[in-house]
Amino acid sequence: MAHPPSESPRSPGTTQPPEIVLELLELLGVAMCEAGESTDRITMILDEVATSFGTHGVRYFVLPTGVFVRVEAGGATRVDFTPAGNVALRLDQVDALYRLIDDLRHQRTALEAARARLDGLRAAKPRFGSLGTILGTPVLILGLGLMLNPSPDAIPAYLVLGLVVGGLRWSAERVHTLSLVLPVVAAFVVTWVSFGIVAPLLGVPPLDLVIPSLITFLPGAALTMGTVELSLGAMIAGSSRLVYGLARLLLLSFGITVGVQVAGLPASLPNPGPGLGAWAPWVGVVVIGLGHYLASSVPRSTFGWMLVVLYTAYAVQAVAGALLGSLGGSFLAAAVVLPVAYAIHDRGGGPPVPVTFLPAFWLLVPGALGLEGVTEMVDANQAAGLGDLVNAFLTIVAIAIGVLVGAGIAERTGRLTATWNGV
Repeated sequence: MAHPPSESPRSPGTTQPPEIVLELLELLGVAMCEAGESTDRITMILDEVATSFGTHGVRYFVLPTGVFVRVEAGGATRVDFTPAGNVALRLDQVDALYRLIDDLRHQRTALEAARARLDGLRAAKPRFGSLGTILGTPVLILGLGLMLNPSPDAIPAYLVLGLVVGGLRWSAERVHTLSLVLPVVAAFVVTWVSFGIVAPLLGVPPLDLVIPSLITFLPGAALTMGTVELSLGAMIAGSSRLVYGLARLLLLSFGITVGVQVAGLPASLPNPGPGLGAWAPWVGVVVIGLGHYLASSVPRSTFGWMLVVLYTAYAVQAVAGALLGSLGGSFLAAAVVLPVAYAIHDRGGGPPVPVTFLPAFWLLVPGALGLEGVTEMVDANQAAGLGDLVNAFLTIVAIAIGVLVGAGIAERTGRLTATWNGV
């Protein structure tokens, strides 16, 4: 629901003091960085906000970790930089952010009220509190497990390991030192518990438990967005995201390797048991949605639309994958999902595109193969690990190209039907 303006809307093009606009542009830019937005779209959106308030000649230099803004004030030029934080915004905060941006672009709120709303969404607490993080994580991991390895023997393991990961995330929010090494600690603990306790007890291949349990740490979105930015010519932003993604994979693989060395390899690896059936991944989609709803405080009015996008992503990937192969399925899913997310937003009152589109990255899972590949290379099976890594990067490229094509289709269709609003 859009917030009502605190005062009468100004006519479009009303000029505001450049210094006030500069401060708001910086804060909006870093908030979008923390929401995972691409640098080219951040620049476009900031320019539209500035123009709507009569501020022209503004220049931006956007990085994934901060925003430079230069504005001309009279005969002088002012340049300022604001760094982005290390904590990503929850989906409810992303929803509030893009609704605020939409109101600013259409002059439905004043600058002073916008600053208060921005401060408010940053200070907003999770709707379910700490319980949402602790309980939402195992639900999310269960859904991912139903899609990747729908074995009945593995279900209790997903819930146990999910509680472990949720507890670690909750602790990291309160202990700064733990937050710095959380991927390594989580990978070590999950691997040690899987190899040393859960897998022998349940007779499940341990690596089949480790990958879904750690998938919330995988940098699939960062790797994909970095590839998109490189293709658009944003070399610094794209390269930094790719390096960050690769470093995250190596940290996770290091934690897995240490966990295996401490727990020890089992004398014999059990064979995977029979799966639950073809229906399991379809149930997994709604379970993933519930996990996001709890862990990331998805707005109630957005939950149904998020499921529409998630099911669209999985259905297209499953059908196209059977006909075109995994790479073709990933490309087509990314190309179709983004126009669907825009269509939902443009219907009037629908959730902003990032709120429904970001969870779809969990289904495309470009990072899972990369993590397994690095783990195999560190362990013993270097040939298979290299093959998995190459396949993972090709999948990332396919998704990135699909995102670019989907964005072009959405913009073209929106402009032809007069529904395009750019956010």
